[in-house]
This record gives sequence, structure tokens and C-alpha cells, in this order.
Amino acid sequence: MILDGKLYAKASLELAEIEEKIHCGCDGIEYNLTDDFIIHGADFEKNYDNRIFTMKNVEVVHVPYYSNHQLMNLERIFQHEDLSPVDNVFSLAQYCANVWGHRVLVVIHCSLSYYDFLEYELFRKHLVKSLDFFFSKYSDVDMAIENVIPLEYYPDFGKSPFLCNGTFSDTADIVVWLQKHFGERVGSVLDTCHALMTEKYMNLLLGAADFLPYENRPAHIDYKIDRYFQMNQSICKLIHLNDFIDNGYQQNHGTVFQTQEKLNMILNLYQKYNYNCPLTLEIREDDYTNCVNYRKLKRMIEHWEKLHIECSQ
Repeated sequence: MILDGKLYAKASLELAEIEEKIHCGCDGIEYNLTDDFIIHGADFEKNYDNRIFTMKNVEVVHVPYYSNHQLMNLERIFQHEDLSPVDNVFSLAQYCANVWGHRVLVVIHCSLSYYDFLEYELFRKHLVKSLDFFFSKYSDVDMAIENVIPLEYYPDFGKSPFLCNGTFSDTADIVVWLQKHFGERVGSVLDTCHALMTEKYMNLLLGAADFLPYENRPAHIDYKIDRYFQMNQSICKLIHLNDFIDNGYQQNHGTVFQTQEKLNMILNLYQKYNYNCPLTLEIREDDYTNCVNYRKLKRMIEHWEKLHIECSQ
């Protein structure tokens, strides 16, 4: 392979799903926790098949997704006094670090703007105090913050879509602020699906912004994926490699790349900015015990590598 980074596969805590990802081929596993971990996480050794912790190298643990599509975002977790849900996530990560003899990354979303992050003084103090505790208690666990999309919509809630604040440079700015306190134990996750969706939505929004006073309209804001790679260049610990179709929601989110050319563009940026972090192939499947889309993306990556090898000869 000519990619500097390893390829990880995302899988839930289900034995059959992990076995399928191993069969497909991967360098490591990123656990995709769901709301069952909220219930059983305190005793995960008793409540889950222990084979899932030892059968393939575990590299990343993603905080849980709820069945209603909500996430345990940074700003939601660390405003509470009870931090047992995230403590269980860090505990699982440390357990896997002990099993495999290397550091394990905990991934968490954040939809705060950098402006709000600086304004919410009590939240920041609680966050720093809590991370001090977790990093001390779990010495082999690091944390990375993942970029989000600018709009959320939950049709089963019966409510209108709502805008998120932390959509572009916010994640990178927050990570840089936290690194002043915790060094490289905090980094970013660049999700290509989220970045590409942000590029689409924000360009459409600004293009229709004739209601803004012209003297206050930004002359140019570059939301392109190239800018994402540039911003995260020195702080990125992991890339979630995926695409989206149509509006990007529900089944259209985290899909395999629509064209080889689009994937080539992403991987070319990976090389352009000298990334060497791993890439998780975070791909949606109709059946996670038969990962046809994961296999397809692996073949596309191999095709990109073959083209580069031919060009260098």
C-alpha cells in the first residue's frame, strides 16, 4: 500500500459483524457503540461476548449513538454532573488498550461553535476538570473531536430542521484550545461525509443570502474539502472515509463513494497535506454481516493506489 495510514473497519459490539469485517480485511476495528452500551456499559465484560475484544486489534471507540439518531455530543455530556456514561466509554477503551498493548482513541462529536465554546466558561471548566480526571485514570486513552454537519433533522420528532453552530473551523479551533491543556492527547477526526455535506449546504445557504446587508456579507468563505484537510493537517488523529448521496440524511449518510474520481480527489488531498493518520471506512450497509459496500470501497482504494504506482514508474 502507498497510503501512509492504516485502514480500520467500523463495527458494533456484535460478534458476527466483527467477524465479517475481519473477513473483508482491515488493520483494526473502530467500535460503533449504540444505546445498548448506555445500559450495559458499566459491566461490559459481563454483558458482551469477550471474543469481540480479542479477535481483532481494537484501535478506536466511538461514543454511543442513540436509536433516535441523537449522539452523546461533547457539549451534552460534559454539562452533566453524572459522567458515568462517558466514563464507561473510556473504561472500555482502556480495557482494549491493555489487551492490545497500545493507545486507543475515543471519538466524540461536537456541535458547538468556537465562539460559544469560549463563552461557556462553566462548561469549559467542567470539561477541563473532567478530562484531567479521565486522562489520569485511563493513561492509554486519547480523545478526538469529530466535525459535524450544519443542519440536523429528525423526521420522527415531528419538528423543523435546526441549524448547528460548529460546522467548519470550530472543531479545529476547539482542539487547538484543548491541546494547550492536554497536548497530543486531544486531536480531531475529519469525517469526509460531514465535510462534503457542509460544503454543499453552506455554499447553498450563502448563495441565497441576499437578505443579509451587503456590507456584512463575507466576500468569500472557502468551505471546500481541501480547506478541511488544510485546517486539520497538524491535529488530525483519524479520518472517517465516506460519502453521501442526495441530502445526506438517514440511509443517504455515510455511503460508499459515488465515483472513483471523487474518492481519488479525497485521497489525493490526504497525500497533498502529508497525512499519515489511519482511515476508518465508515460505510453504511443493508446487511452488516455481508459488507458489500465496505468491500467496494476497499477495491476503489486499491484502484487509486494502482494508478499512483503506475504513474510513479
